[in-house]
Amino acid sequence: WPEQHIGLVLGCGTISLPNETQSGNANVKKDILLKKGASRLLRILISESAYLIWTVRCERVIRESTHNEDTVRRRWANVIDKRLQLDRALASKIRRDSKTELKVRNTWSEVLHNQIQHSPNNWVTNLEVLVGIKLPRPSQTVETR
Repeated sequence: WPEQHIGLVLGCGTISLPNETQSGNANVKKDILLKKGASRLLRILISESAYLIWTVRCERVIRESTHNEDTVRRRWANVIDKRLQLDRALASKIRRDSKTELKVRNTWSEVLHNQIQHSPNNWVTNLEVLVGIKLPRPSQTVETR
């Protein structure tokens, strides 16, 4: 992972990790896909973290509220979890193609290694597999029925 500095945050949309594949490696294509996934994960982590820092600072300055370290950690984990759920919903409900599913799998599989170890291969499209409960759905009103 690169060293953090302000330029990295400002240019986080263009970050890509260098391809350091060993010559003669039979899994070169897999290594490149995993490197693309790691680059995408890095972009997600930096951009979501920078936005959270900005919102916490605005809350502190405008609302004059204070945040302890534990609260900020929980909020960060919640933001990253929401992003994972958004990627999974995109792959399973909106795009429904193997390319999007592969992108989500390459981005998140190494991070979720312990959670998906015993789960089926379709953890990307099966939205109930990681947490064991259904995702919250908006309540239906008379207009939406």
